[in-house]
Amino acid sequence: MEYTPKKVFVLEDGTYLELSYAEFRQHAATYQGRRFIPLHGMLMEVSEYDYKAFYKQKRRQKYLAERSRDNGDFSYDTLTTDEFNGEDILVDTAADTAGQAEKRILLDKLKKALANLSDSERQLIDVLFTHGLSEREWSAQSGIPQKTINDRKNRLLNRLRKIFEK
Repeated sequence: MEYTPKKVFVLEDGTYLELSYAEFRQHAATYQGRRFIPLHGMLMEVSEYDYKAFYKQKRRQKYLAERSRDNGDFSYDTLTTDEFNGEDILVDTAADTAGQAEKRILLDKLKKALANLSDSERQLIDVLFTHGLSEREWSAQSGIPQKTINDRKNRLLNRLRKIFEK
């Protein structure tokens, strides 16, 4: 035994009798074959069933602790303090399926809408929105007046809005 218990509780006629550890050691032969488990710095006599269950659970806890150590497991509970809950640093990486579905539907609508545009309309969208050129920069490169580019862009955006409102 790793420590000397303070007290020992022995079952006598269905009730527990409290002994000091010194008294228990003096009458050790009397308690030969009985089952005792450590409990809060004391020894307590228990039935054989309870004794086996206690040590089975103790072996299981030891096994799980060894397994956790070998696998490098870490408990975020160890980071918990009065001011901070250790589990709060966990990020929910679960997919937002509703948001993803909505995004996919919008992308499908956009692809269909873009497929129905003329080559010049697709080029305008590509230059202004994909490459990020301003109307003025595109006007200088293409030779098309800026006012014409602005009008085409606005008509095109209005058509796309109507498609997405459906």
